[in-house]
Amino acid sequence: MTITQMQYFVAVCEHGSISKAADVLHVSRPSISIAIKELESQYGVTLFNRENKRFTLTHEGQFMYDNVKQILQQINALDVQMNEMGNKNREIQIMIPISTGLFMSSFFLSGFRKEHPDIKFSVRQHNSAQAIKTLDDNSSDMAIMAAVESLPANLEKREIFTSEFVFCTSEKSPLAKKKSISLQDLDNVPIVLSEENSYVVKMLKKSFYEYKIVPNIVMHGVSLNLIQKMILESGAGSFMIREQSQQLPGIVSIPLDEHISITFYLVWRKDKYLNKNVQTLIHYILDKAETITNIR
Repeated sequence: MTITQMQYFVAVCEHGSISKAADVLHVSRPSISIAIKELESQYGVTLFNRENKRFTLTHEGQFMYDNVKQILQQINALDVQMNEMGNKNREIQIMIPISTGLFMSSFFLSGFRKEHPDIKFSVRQHNSAQAIKTLDDNSSDMAIMAAVESLPANLEKREIFTSEFVFCTSEKSPLAKKKSISLQDLDNVPIVLSEENSYVVKMLKKSFYEYKIVPNIVMHGVSLNLIQKMILESGAGSFMIREQSQQLPGIVSIPLDEHISITFYLVWRKDKYLNKNVQTLIHYILDKAETITNIR
């Protein structure tokens, strides 16, 4: 049994006909027909029931499909891992949250390039669903995430940072004099937030609704720079994690009476080979996270 025969067989199983399998694989129909006949002849079994040009698996065919599918997955994984081993100088792809991306990247990665100037990395922003997808299809190596309640079993997670939300307003706002503030005090205050589908925004909305408050959200999906501009120039407010707000000139951060906390995790594929550079970056982030915890 060759790898090509296995690929042709699986394609027919998953598409239900030789013609569709041929279209997907961009090969001729006779090539696939011959491969299937050779397999059946080699093992003396019938792999498919052929009814009205529709192929359904026999008992023997189902047994072969279950095993061949696993073999092809292992071959593909091996191919990815060997490429990883031989391509140590490629850029490491890191996903960071949309809402807190700039803070997270500077907080955890600013010193890495100084310590490891030869290791290249690229940072992209994400919501949680996008991060999981990129980890699954190997287009990213790791992600910093807040939403980790329902992660796929093949993902590893390690807690790296815990903070809490504060309300952010301009120094000129009447609210700026408050030592703390309740969500109920913000019932009619115009609010600007990041992407609507982000975990942070969903979490904040849930907190509002628990107190039977409908927030006056006037804008979604804006960048941190625009949020800052809206706060300073239009009287709007926003929510950020405490450490992020402290980096923005002219912004006053007010603690919330409700104490809405958030925990961030470093997430990566535990069933994927991690080359030395990726491992170095993971250990760097985890070591920095441990240092922060010890200081606190």
